[in-house]
Amino acid sequence: MQVFSYHVIEAPVLAVGLRLFASGALRRVPGLLHAERFLPMRMGAGIVSPSRYRWRAWVFVGLWESEPHLDRFLAAPPYSIFERPGYHVRMRAYRRWGSYRGFDQATLDDVTPTGKVVGLTVARLKLTETLRFARWGKPVEALVRDHPGLVHGAVAFRPLNRFSTFSVWQDEDAMVGMVRGTVGGKSHRDAMIERARRDFHYEFTTLRLVPISEHGAWPGAMQLPA
Repeated sequence: MQVFSYHVIEAPVLAVGLRLFASGALRRVPGLLHAERFLPMRMGAGIVSPSRYRWRAWVFVGLWESEPHLDRFLAAPPYSIFERPGYHVRMRAYRRWGSYRGFDQATLDDVTPTGKVVGLTVARLKLTETLRFARWGKPVEALVRDHPGLVHGAVAFRPLNRFSTFSVWQDEDAMVGMVRGTVGGKSHRDAMIERARRDFHYEFTTLRLVPISEHGAWPGAMQLPA
């Protein structure tokens, strides 16, 4: 049965940069159907604020044929960065909107969540829409960051135009309340209306997932700003 994994690993700047732009060995990992790498950012921090960018952390998102494939990968990873202490969560997808190459092959479970849920988005931005995307996205980050139902979350990017969001919620009702604008504000709903009017992206997918297990601790450097 397929699983997603989301990893946050703290490492020296050189190691982060190397794996962000040179991870060719991942294409030869047995059972790894698709992977994306990102540099994490603190959700809600100012776009030009130095505190936004986590130069000493790395995000890896993988879609696996099965959980044993992920176990074997972590037992003997192709890069030493995976041997460092970090956080990762294993998940199964149950809803998907939009399209993103590689992640479109994910199978969806027929489940009704009863506990925590995870929201994951991955997008390839049109560079001509960068300023417009930032203007509409910043209020959404603040909404998610301040939402009482959020457990933890992050935004991430890979230059020049790949972006991702990740958020763990206490339950599906909390996530849906944020999305629909019934709790905390309507900035997410408004941003989705604007995206439908004129898309920000070449590719965009958003997934809802059920966490199977969490491993390690959410990095202190990724704690949301007050």
